[in-house]
Amino acid sequence: MFSENNQISGRQVFRLLTYDFLGMGTLLLPTMLADTAGRDGIFCILAGILSTFLYLKLLRYLLKGMKTSYPDFLKQKCGKICGYVLWGGYFLYFILMASYTAYLFSTLMLNGLVENVSFYLVLMLILLLAFYGMAGGIEGRARVYEILFWFLMIPLFLMLFAACREVKPAYWSPVFVADGKEVLSGSYYVLFCYSMVSIVLFLKEYVADRRKCVGAAEKAVWFSGGVFAVLYLILIGLFGAEALAQMKFPAVTMMSRVQITGGFLKRTDAFMFSIWFFTLYAMLNSMVFYSGNLAAKVIRDCGGYLEGKKRMLTYLILLLLVYGVTVLLYRNQQFLDRVTFLLWRIGTPFVVGVPLLLCVFGKMPNRGMEERRTEKCRTKKHGVEVCGKKENRDEGKKCKKNVRVLVLVCFLFGCLFLQGCNVAELEDKAFPVLLNIRDQDDFQNVWLNHEYAGNKKVDYNHLKVVLIERSFLEKEAEVEDMLSMLEQEKEVPWNAYVMTTESCDRLAQTEGELDVLLGNYLEELLENTSGIDQKAYPTLGMLYEERANHLETLYIPFVDIEGEQSGAVEDDTEKEEQSATVWDDTEKEEEEQQPVMTGKPQITAYEVWKRGRAAGLVDTDTARAAFFTQNFADDYTLQLAPELYVKVDAASCRVKEIEKIGAGGLTGQIVTVTVTGEGEILSGTVSASEKEQLLNTRMEDYLNAAATHALEKETDITNSYRNLGADNRTWYFKYQNTPAAYEKDIKIQYLVKINWKSE
Repeated sequence: MFSENNQISGRQVFRLLTYDFLGMGTLLLPTMLADTAGRDGIFCILAGILSTFLYLKLLRYLLKGMKTSYPDFLKQKCGKICGYVLWGGYFLYFILMASYTAYLFSTLMLNGLVENVSFYLVLMLILLLAFYGMAGGIEGRARVYEILFWFLMIPLFLMLFAACREVKPAYWSPVFVADGKEVLSGSYYVLFCYSMVSIVLFLKEYVADRRKCVGAAEKAVWFSGGVFAVLYLILIGLFGAEALAQMKFPAVTMMSRVQITGGFLKRTDAFMFSIWFFTLYAMLNSMVFYSGNLAAKVIRDCGGYLEGKKRMLTYLILLLLVYGVTVLLYRNQQFLDRVTFLLWRIGTPFVVGVPLLLCVFGKMPNRGMEERRTEKCRTKKHGVEVCGKKENRDEGKKCKKNVRVLVLVCFLFGCLFLQGCNVAELEDKAFPVLLNIRDQDDFQNVWLNHEYAGNKKVDYNHLKVVLIERSFLEKEAEVEDMLSMLEQEKEVPWNAYVMTTESCDRLAQTEGELDVLLGNYLEELLENTSGIDQKAYPTLGMLYEERANHLETLYIPFVDIEGEQSGAVEDDTEKEEQSATVWDDTEKEEEEQQPVMTGKPQITAYEVWKRGRAAGLVDTDTARAAFFTQNFADDYTLQLAPELYVKVDAASCRVKEIEKIGAGGLTGQIVTVTVTGEGEILSGTVSASEKEQLLNTRMEDYLNAAATHALEKETDITNSYRNLGADNRTWYFKYQNTPAAYEKDIKIQYLVKINWKSE
């Protein structure tokens, strides 16, 4: 079925290294790059890739001169004592890296898949699985990597493609802002993830065609580098650089936001956990294997020889050592910080620098001594080969090895379909669809006791809406504490809609008149709104992001009972008459509205959430104008004159910031909005000769009036502040320290170029 020569192919080397690069890199690298270089992190990835390729040139040169295994080559080049010291350095690095990987592995599983389970139990199961994988040897594990490679990569690519729909390109700019030190720091982090490329030196003795070893490593760097670059751009576009820098595992968070068309996969985050499950498992196995390789060579030099079960005993001891170090990492934060510092600041320069120093300062051994050692190694190798041939004749052992590979493949493939269920049975759980937050004391009381509702365990995975009373939403410090607590606990889904109201209890009284639960009703109220994209409505994740980014102007729906509008809403949304700027009549007829059912909750206004804080209510007309301007409206219906209603379909609004010199040489900061698309008259008549110009002019007047009215409340319906980094770097740097002055300084002008259909 398979050969049993303890050798792997170049393709298997490529996949083995790809797992090692992607496992830790996709989890940790985006946060570190965003924290150091921000949006310029993409250039750090490119610099890290190029540096790694240059380093591989060095490794290729070094491999040409290696006639023995890399550990033996170290002794030949540096002498016996120095060689053993370097062995010790590599051994310590492998053990610490294995322990850190096991810690990261266990923490990830606890946070996402097996909550309320002992860390020590999860760690023990992971290491037992690693021990079982070691029994198959490097050849058996390489087969597993080869079989499952595309089963892991294709879902990853599909998830990244699905996430592209949520990306905001404005978040990618401005670039070339980070200084040289920050870019170098970010590039060093990328180099850390690629420092594992030096293990090709250890792989030399296990690769059938040694000439393909470095070539396979180059392909792995290209492949993983492309994944890093695409993933980083998507994460920046989703969350923003500032929010990304504060996340622990942003790639996992991203997966919880991805919506797969058709609904066949609900828990995409749980599905993607299986990818990191396998990549981290592969890296853990690699680290233990190479440390075991060094231990075996030390025993060999002492006169012993490890074979069969004796070699497995070495791996068992090493895994117990890894278990102990990992427990220390979990229980002692200072020890974790020191080990992290050791790996990043000392371990990486060590594994990267040793091959470089070997080329420059390595001591050339005596040729006669080298030949005698080579001959001795050949004799031992010949003995091992003879023994290997005898073992290959043993069909029983061969069958057992193939069975181990098959079992491991089936187990890990099954992990692709883990759904992250809790230990409680479904009938013992409560699944709320609405979370009411009235005030700080109420929130703390509810949240501190949120695990159980009566005698049932609460599961928030099906939560639809977070309903916050407006009096609480306007308290900036308390809302900040609430969002911080919710984000840290990670119980409430990021994609839960956020709505506000005057009284949660008053809305709750209407639930008896509804055909569905209030939470489901409020969700349908948003998703069934005619012509408005769901992306227009804020989610809990958007509020998390704005805590750090301070870029967006969001509109949180205000819900009230139709016919019982509160005084607070009327006061905040009292609007100046716009009719004088649109037509000559002094009275404006009521706009055509969709029929509503009296006594049921309806969206009567919107709370402006400007750059991370509440900024007052605006009416629904202003909010719809904002949605239209930001391309969230599929169609837009408005009244341009008494009995004249028009509808604009498939419109596109392009926002641009410019400066104009006005009277007296004063410079005005103008935000221009160009509106293009198709329009039609729903009711009313306009002469054919002046229809095009008249309707466009009146629509410009209507939108300009709405924008001016919003600016008086320091609300920018174009949301142009978010785009400053890409559209106007001068304005971007001008308002970095004084963002509150932006809405006071700008003016908004609409230029409508609608093609009106003939009647």
